Amino acid sequence: MRLLEVSDLTVSFPTADGVVRAVRGVSFGVDQGETLGIVGESGSGKSVAAMTLLGLSRGAAVSGSVMFEGTELIGLPEPRLRAIRGARIAMVFQDPLSSLHPLYRVGWQIAETIRAHTDTSRRAAHARAADLLGMVGIPQPRRRVDDYPHEFSGGMRQRVMIAMALALDPKVVIADEPTTALDATVQAQILDLLMRLQRELGTALVIITHDLGVIAQMADEVQVMYAGRVVETAARRTAYYHAHHPYTLGLLASVPSTVGGGRLRPVPGQPPSPIRLPSGCPFHPRCAYQMGRCAVEEPELMSVAGGAGHRSACWLPPDVVGPGETARITRLLAAGRSGAAGGTGFGGRHGRSAA
Repeated sequence: MRLLEVSDLTVSFPTADGVVRAVRGVSFGVDQGETLGIVGESGSGKSVAAMTLLGLSRGAAVSGSVMFEGTELIGLPEPRLRAIRGARIAMVFQDPLSSLHPLYRVGWQIAETIRAHTDTSRRAAHARAADLLGMVGIPQPRRRVDDYPHEFSGGMRQRVMIAMALALDPKVVIADEPTTALDATVQAQILDLLMRLQRELGTALVIITHDLGVIAQMADEVQVMYAGRVVETAARRTAYYHAHHPYTLGLLASVPSTVGGGRLRPVPGQPPSPIRLPSGCPFHPRCAYQMGRCAVEEPELMSVAGGAGHRSACWLPPDVVGPGETARITRLLAAGRSGAAGGTGFGGRHGRSAA
């Protein structure tokens, strides 16, 4: 069994307009030292799935299994779940300005996290908070530890959130859109920081993003979500160079290029409402490859030939899906196509070649 293993997770919210089916049968796992990238448009269920792992989806109907170090988290009593949340599984939320309390100094907020889970004095926790700020690259941490959140830039506030997440040496860190609203240079710095800390601490890392370029160099495995389901899962290199699902191809084609490659090609249409999903495959109204059965039968994740662990929820056979599209995208990737992470390109993990 893996360090964190999620099986058939389903999350629904009752509303006045109907039941919001936010997450539908999602499964994934991650081990110590591994990085899982979860990708999809806004509303695909990425953040809801992550928050449900920590018991933060209040008012939701939840089913399935979340096993962490052999302990089932779904249905775990709140006191036991609270002991795991923040200490063993930590989360970096996507908006640090709203996640940090504006009226308390950042050092106090980090120290409170430490003292909530350990028998540590206020002085020792404050000193540990300063050490953590230095570890994540904040200059003059002994002085900045007593500053307020508004006195930090957006990138520095994100570093504070990472420091808070690492305060108790968690086994798993979930980073939900860790580079949202940051410029390209700062994005690259934050991603480099996460990779460096993972190498040093051996933490399992789950990166949630809407941008395939963000995790181009980081992920061991990539899962693409659409309408609350995983529609494609594969090793990083397979996901980028041999994508099968038309939605994954659309996301790849939407990544900006630094070497030129014509106009951006966004995925047409809008994501469906989680209250009223289309019949059959939820992506079929936006898909250029749709067939008759796509409108009436929703495909399960099926193995794709040529890649171990590569599965796709699409009725099209591998040799039909985007024959020219995959070749075009592969040429751009090989030429140095980059995502939002400041020109990092689509090389191998931690800078190694993908070839």
